[in-house]
Amino acid sequence: MQDIEMLHHIHKSTEMGREGILSVLGSAKDTALRTALEQQLTEYEQMMGSSARLLEERGKTPKGVPAAAKLSARMTSAVKTWMDPSPSKIAEMMVQGNTMGMTKSLKHLHDYHGKDEQVRDLANKLLKTEEANIQQMKKFL
Repeated sequence: MQDIEMLHHIHKSTEMGREGILSVLGSAKDTALRTALEQQLTEYEQMMGSSARLLEERGKTPKGVPAAAKLSARMTSAVKTWMDPSPSKIAEMMVQGNTMGMTKSLKHLHDYHGKDEQVRDLANKLLKTEEANIQQMKKFL
């Protein structure tokens, strides 16, 4: 895996994280949970912007998450939060999403052979953010 492919992965992962948070934010009535989700949303948006900027600097257009994948995630979240809108259920969903993201990020980092420190730093930041998000959500389980 080289720089451009890694940047596309980061962009898609942060966009999916953003979508996941947006899909449950309206159901999050607990103030502390809502604050945590809003903070995570800001982090994802910042990393998404960084990945887009790095791609554009390299003459590439960021590839977003397909609309069908976003719709599927929103529908799944809507059903799950409709059935159980508790902070525990929302936190569980966030832990599951971050775990999937962390697994993909770690795999991509192991496959990454690029030399660009900005790209590697952003990939590591994404991994650390996903780990921190899981830890932050544990207190709501």
